[in-house]
Amino acid sequence: MKNTNDNRQRDKEVLTSIVKEMAESMTGAQSTRHWAEDALWFDIPAFASRGIQPALKMFDSVFKGFRSCNIEVLEEDVTINGDMGIVCTIQKVHIVLKNGDTKRALVRQTDCFERRGGEWKLIHEHASFPAGGDWDGKIVAA
Repeated sequence: MKNTNDNRQRDKEVLTSIVKEMAESMTGAQSTRHWAEDALWFDIPAFASRGIQPALKMFDSVFKGFRSCNIEVLEEDVTINGDMGIVCTIQKVHIVLKNGDTKRALVRQTDCFERRGGEWKLIHEHASFPAGGDWDGKIVAA
C-alpha cells in the first residue's frame, strides 16, 4: 500500500511541475511541450483546437504581444487514478503588454493528463474566467 501511495504522490508532484512549467512559458513550444499530439484545448478567448499545431500558433501570436506574464497558482487540486491525472487550478494572472498596458485576471484551469509510454501527456486543457457572482477564488470540496 505504501508503494502505491508513494507512486501517487510522485505522480502528483510530476503533474504539478508540468502545470507550473506551462504557466511560466512564453512560447508555444514551451507551452505545449507536454501535450499529446491529439490534445483538445479550450482557451479563454473563444478558441478551441485539436492537436498541437493550432495551439502553438495561437500561443505564439498571443505571447508576442507580451513584455511579461506572471501567473500565481492560488489554489490547486490534483487527482490521480491509474494512468489518468487531473489538475485543477485557480490562477492569478498579471500581464504587461509590450505597449506598457497591464492586464490582471483570475482564471480557472483544468489540465487532464494521461500516462502514455511512461510519460504524462496533456490530453485536454480548459481555461476560463469565472462568470458572475462574488466568487472568492476558493475551491470548495465536499
